Amino acid sequence: PGPMAVLFSLPLSTLRPRTTLRPLATLARAAPIVPAIKLPHGLTHQTPLVESLPLSAATGCQVLLKMDALQPSGSFKDRGMAYMCAALQSRGVTDLISSSGGNAGLAASAAGRKLGMRV
Repeated sequence: PGPMAVLFSLPLSTLRPRTTLRPLATLARAAPIVPAIKLPHGLTHQTPLVESLPLSAATGCQVLLKMDALQPSGSFKDRGMAYMCAALQSRGVTDLISSSGGNAGLAASAAGRKLGMRV
């Protein structure tokens, strides 16, 4: 597909004040907890970042939006559920049940099916 034009109408009052984030420190803390799982090809897609001109103008810095609606289930939850299903499968799990009927359940079902699990 070609480029996508997206317009957002967001009142300035809904913006939160800027904060200093330390993503590397967060990732370093999470590294020992999250096991390295190699995902099979096709479970998730690389989705583009699209600049939001209104948010960039409102905040005075470039604001990029991750277009995870382009994931197989239409949700960012595909990433987490793909890792969860791959981790479960690596432990011998063959059947998957989700109590969610929303995005999490749809993402778990899509990932489980692609891995050949019974969902």
